[in-house]
Amino acid sequence: MVPATANLERLRLALIDLDENRTLEITRRLLEEGRATPAAIVNTCQLALKVVGERYERQEYYISGLIMAGELFKEVLDLVQPPLEVEVESGSAGMVVLGTVAGDIHDIGKNMFATSLRGFGFRVIDLGVDVAPETFLAAVKEHRPDVVGLSGLIMLAFDSMKRTVDLIRANDAELGYRVPVILGGSIIDGRVCRYCGADSWSTDAMEGVRLCQDLVARGREGISNP
Repeated sequence: MVPATANLERLRLALIDLDENRTLEITRRLLEEGRATPAAIVNTCQLALKVVGERYERQEYYISGLIMAGELFKEVLDLVQPPLEVEVESGSAGMVVLGTVAGDIHDIGKNMFATSLRGFGFRVIDLGVDVAPETFLAAVKEHRPDVVGLSGLIMLAFDSMKRTVDLIRANDAELGYRVPVILGGSIIDGRVCRYCGADSWSTDAMEGVRLCQDLVARGREGISNP
């Protein structure tokens, strides 16, 4: 029998090659044989999506390839989630307002995160790129999300993130609740998080999903146990 690590590598390469049949076939085989956990499969796909994103940035892939990779990832998520989770209505896990902050137009990481969130039952309000602090605040007022996610891939984004967090925090009383704000992006770390005044941060889409799940659980626990 082929080792799980070898099949995971085949899965990674199949997704990078945008080979739908091979990607789904390998995923099904791994699940049926019980030789890889859903988390391992998803993490492998995340690595593949990162490569696809890098190829897109180098203009080796067109935007259609980027979109196709995202759709393939959604199909994999449908397979790896337990049947009961698949049947859960979209949004039942919580709601996240998400966007790339003002001055930054990178969206690959944000889109990967949004896809991951939706795959795990979150409703995502994606505001796009180059989003002003006031637009984030307006979305919070309109949708009352469980979490706000700020994405950024350049250092100039740090000040935009801070302004956005400051504006949301300044309106906590008017909002009637304190919505957690998380940061995402490959250059984000604990120091940036503290500078911006955010609640948490992540550089990995799946870690970000788990972070949102934890924040939503804490928020709901607080409501049920005032």
